[in-house]
Amino acid sequence: MDKRTAICNYLKKYHTGKENAVYSRELQRLFSLDGRNLRRKISALRRDGHPICSDESGYYYARSQQEINATVCRLNTLVTQVSNARTGLLYASIISNEPVSVRININLE
Repeated sequence: MDKRTAICNYLKKYHTGKENAVYSRELQRLFSLDGRNLRRKISALRRDGHPICSDESGYYYARSQQEINATVCRLNTLVTQVSNARTGLLYASIISNEPVSVRININLE
């Protein structure tokens, strides 16, 4: 069994519902992963349709639609913050004494 499947099965068996969330450091230790690789595996599971949720209390397998919605809202906020930082950096890279027109397109799918 690969680590991705093992993580999904572990969360589903032992950490279903927000009240049973597990800290990422514990998952890192259990599956011998660093933080970046754990996040990549969690993202891949989510892309495959597994309801892996997260918040300040850690990762957990969703018990309800409300838990999924809360995670989606949190991820949308993170995407917006990254987008705003990107926009600020683009703006900083073109600041000059002359007016410059900037057009930025963001596509969310």
